[in-house]
Amino acid sequence: MDLKDAANSGKSRDSRFLKKILTDAEIEYVTHADHPDSALWLLWACKETAYKVIKKILPDSPFLPGRWPVVFTTLRSMDGEGKVGIAEKDGVYVRCFSRAGYVHCIGSDCSELLNNLTWKVDFLPEDGNLDASRYLRYCLRQELARHYSLNIHRITIDRKKQNGELYPPYVYVDGRQTDTEISLSHDGRFVAYAFGSTAQRK
Repeated sequence: MDLKDAANSGKSRDSRFLKKILTDAEIEYVTHADHPDSALWLLWACKETAYKVIKKILPDSPFLPGRWPVVFTTLRSMDGEGKVGIAEKDGVYVRCFSRAGYVHCIGSDCSELLNNLTWKVDFLPEDGNLDASRYLRYCLRQELARHYSLNIHRITIDRKKQNGELYPPYVYVDGRQTDTEISLSHDGRFVAYAFGSTAQRK
């Protein structure tokens, strides 16, 4: 989340918005935080990350942020680790980071896998004609090529559509789906990705 984006600035003062996406305890936390906007978007990033994780496991899951409490086991200077509680599910483990101008979160349904995720946040080049989504996919393909010692042209990232709904993106090498799980996001001036292998669960 780009904390300096006009659409995000001051949103912590929007009580209607807070009641829609946060629990009562989280609203209290944001209200009394030293940096309310950062606190708000940190919680939002955790919930959004949890949704991306759950969506891959249960594709029909709805996004209900106001019902998903974020419980931090550690939190220092807006860097934290914890779990997003999701009713009737095991929840999602999250690790979040706050830096100058942005907050970012990674997550997994397995806490041990958080240490095995590769992630990066980068600036979106100042080019009015640049498509953020396309640029982000290119950045991720570059990193995957480097990480797995592959030619970048062998790697594609694609999202399947079923019944009019887009499903999470997957990585393909030479047209074959891999066991690499990815997460893509962009907001304002920033693009971000994370990836890890499902084989590490075994």
